[in-house]
Amino acid sequence: MVQVQDFLSWFNNYVRTAAAKNERRMVVLSGCESWAMSLLRSIDVIHAALSTETKQNFQTFSSQVQCLVYGDSAIFPANVQRKRYRDKLGSESDFIIFVDSEFTIDAFAGLSGTLKAGGILFLVIPSRDEKLEQSLFFKRFYSLLSKMPSHTIITESQASVLPLHFDVDNPVKLSATSTYPHGCITQEQYSAVIAIKKVLSGQRKRPLVLTADRGRGKSSALAIACAQLMKEHEQDEFDIVITAPDVQALSVFYRQLKQSLNCVEQQGNTITFGKVKLTFMAVDQLIRSPIKLNLLLVDEAAAIPVYLLEQLLRSYHRMVFSSTVHGYEGAGRGFTLKFKKVLDRLCPQWVNLHINQPIRWRENDPLEQLVFDACLLNAELPKLKTTLAPQPPTYGKGSSVEKAEVLNKSNEPVFKVISAKELVADEALLKQVFAILVTAHYQTKPSDLQLLLDNPQVQLTCLYSSKNNDAEMLAVALLMNEGKGNNVSDADIRAIKHSERRLRNHFLPQSLFSHCGFEQAFNYKYLRIMRIAVHPQIQQQGIGAQFIHYIELLAKEQGVDFIGASFGVNPELLSFWLNAGFSTARIGFTKDKASGEHSALLIKGLVVKSKQEQQSFKRNFYQSFDYLLLEEYRALTTELVFLLLRQNSKGDVSALSERDIANVQAFSRGERLYSSCCYSLYLWLKQDLLSETKCHSTEVLQQSLVLVARLIQKHDSDSVCQQFGLTGKKMLNNHIKNYVHLRLNTAIN
Repeated sequence: MVQVQDFLSWFNNYVRTAAAKNERRMVVLSGCESWAMSLLRSIDVIHAALSTETKQNFQTFSSQVQCLVYGDSAIFPANVQRKRYRDKLGSESDFIIFVDSEFTIDAFAGLSGTLKAGGILFLVIPSRDEKLEQSLFFKRFYSLLSKMPSHTIITESQASVLPLHFDVDNPVKLSATSTYPHGCITQEQYSAVIAIKKVLSGQRKRPLVLTADRGRGKSSALAIACAQLMKEHEQDEFDIVITAPDVQALSVFYRQLKQSLNCVEQQGNTITFGKVKLTFMAVDQLIRSPIKLNLLLVDEAAAIPVYLLEQLLRSYHRMVFSSTVHGYEGAGRGFTLKFKKVLDRLCPQWVNLHINQPIRWRENDPLEQLVFDACLLNAELPKLKTTLAPQPPTYGKGSSVEKAEVLNKSNEPVFKVISAKELVADEALLKQVFAILVTAHYQTKPSDLQLLLDNPQVQLTCLYSSKNNDAEMLAVALLMNEGKGNNVSDADIRAIKHSERRLRNHFLPQSLFSHCGFEQAFNYKYLRIMRIAVHPQIQQQGIGAQFIHYIELLAKEQGVDFIGASFGVNPELLSFWLNAGFSTARIGFTKDKASGEHSALLIKGLVVKSKQEQQSFKRNFYQSFDYLLLEEYRALTTELVFLLLRQNSKGDVSALSERDIANVQAFSRGERLYSSCCYSLYLWLKQDLLSETKCHSTEVLQQSLVLVARLIQKHDSDSVCQQFGLTGKKMLNNHIKNYVHLRLNTAIN
C-alpha cells in the first residue's frame, strides 16, 4: 500500500512540475475512500479544506486556496452542491476533489474548467477493474487517460508511487504579464476589449457575442473594458449593468475589475467609480422591471435560457453576450444554435468575436485535452457530399409516412442499429454520431455520451446515405426502451402511485400513469425517442420524417406497443410529430428552464389496443384543454393553440344548435353585437378550425389567429389589438366579423 510519506514527497514534486509547465493535471486515486482521504489529508492546504472543524470557516480559507469538493461521499465533506455545480462556472480553483459514485460527467467537465494552471484534480474511484467491468464509458475514459503521461493513476494495492521524471528545468511560460494596452495578456483579449467598448460608441441594436472555450480571458476582457469605460466617464452619470446565472460566477470579473481600477467603492452588488455605477442584477429582475442604462453585459450567457436572452435583447439596445461555446454548461449549444437565430432575426448586424488562445493555462493543457476527448467536446461535424431534393413542408393533419416511403425509393438510405460496443471500438464512428447530436440538438450534454455507452435500455439508430462503404451519416436518434420488460416491479408501481418514488428511464409510462391516469401504463412496452438529430446541412428536406418511419418499423419488430417523445413544444416541432401520426397526450403546466417552452408528451400506438388507448389520451387531453387555457396554458402562443385545436376530432367538438348558427350568421351581417353572441362564435370557430376546406395561406392563417386569441384563449381586447397590430376594439370586432363572413361564404361555395 502507498505510504502517506511517500505520497506527500511525490505530490510535492508533481504539483511543482505542473506549476512550472503552467498546466493542469489529474490524479486518480483508485481504492477505498478512507485510504484516499488519508493521502489527501497529508497535503496541508487540502487538509484544512477537508477538516470538518474548518468547514464553517471555508469562505475565509478559500480566499487564499480554493479547494472544491464534489460528490456524494460520506467521508469527503462536499462544498459544491450536486445540482448547483454550475454556480461555480466563472470562478477559479486550485484543487478539485471529485468523489461521485455516479461519476456525473457534466459536473466533472464543468468544474474542471475552474481549475487554474498548476492546479490538480483528484478523482477518487473504487477499484479500477470494477469500474472497467461496469462501464464502457469509463473504459473509454480510462483508455484516453492512460495515453496521457501528464496524468497519474495511483491504486491502493500498489507497493509505492512509481518514480516519475519531473521536468522542471524546461518550464513553459505563460504570458502572465501584460504585453498589450489596458493590462491585456493576448492580442485576442485586447481585440475583445476594443470590440466591447465599440458596442457603446457604435450604432444601437448591434450586440456583440464574445465566445471562447474556458480559460481564454472572456470575463477578464469584460472587466478590463468596463474599467476603461468607467475611467472615461468618471465625471458622467453613467450606468453599466452586468448579469449572469449567479453572482458567484463573476468572481474573476470582479477581481479583474478591482485590479484595473483604483479607489472603487463597493456597496452590495454595486461598484462606484466617480459618478459611474456598475451593478449586478439578476436576469429576471432586468426583464420584470426594465431600467435605463448605458451598457448591459451578460456573462455565462450559455447557462441562461434562450427565451430569457431574447427578452433581454428586446428590452435593451447596447449589449454584450459572453459565452463558453462548448457544452459543459448543459445548454451551451442552445446559445450557439438557437440564440444566434434569434440574433439574425432581431439584430441582423450583430457582431461575433471568438477567442482561441488560452490565458489561464498553456496551449494543449493536459486536463483540457482529456475533458475535450472524453466528452467529445471537440467532435467536428463532417461536411456532407450527399445532396437531396428538397421536400415541401407539411402542415395540419395527415401522416408523412407515404412521403418518407417515396423519398426512400429515390434516395435509398440505409437504417442501422449500432451497439455501444461498436461505438467504443470505433472512435471515428463515435465522434461522427456525437458531432451530429451536439450540432443539431441544443440540449445534448456530455452525460448523453455516458448514457449512450452505459445504459442497457438505450439504442442508437443511424440513417446513412447508401449501402456503400463511403456512405455518409445523415441522422442519429437515441431511443430508450421503457415500461414492461425493463425491470419494473409491482412495488415500484405502488411507490409511483403513492408519489413515493420516481423511476429513472421510464418517462413515458410514468407520465401516463401519474399525469394521465392510465393505471395500466406499465403493462405496455414503449420506445421513447429521446433525441433525433438530422445533419444541419440537410434539415427541412424530409429526412426526419423518413427516419421516424424506420424507427417505427424497428419498434414493431421489437414488439413495442407505443412510441413516444417529449420536447419543448413550439409550432414547428409539434407539426413535425403530428405529421408523423403522433397525438398529444399531455402538455406540462410549467415552462422548461432550458427552452422556455412547455414540455409536450406525444404518443403513437403501434398495435390495435395501443391505438385505441392513443385515441383515449387524445380525447382526454382536449376535454380539459379549453379550461386550462385560462390558467396553466395561458402563456401558450396563439400559433401553438391554433395548431393543437386543428388536431381535435369533430366528434368531440360540441355541435352548433340552430340558434347558434343564426347568431353567427347575424353577427357576420352586422346585426348582433360581439358580446351577445360570443359563445356561439366560440363554438363555431372550433368547428371551423377542423374544416377540411380551410385555406392555409399566410393571410388567412393570421386572420384566424386573431379569433383564436380572442374567442378561445379569451385574451382581453387590448392585448389582442397589441398582439396583432389592431388600432382598437372597433377594428378588432370588424376583423372578427369580416373573417366570419368570409368563412361562411367559403363554406357555401
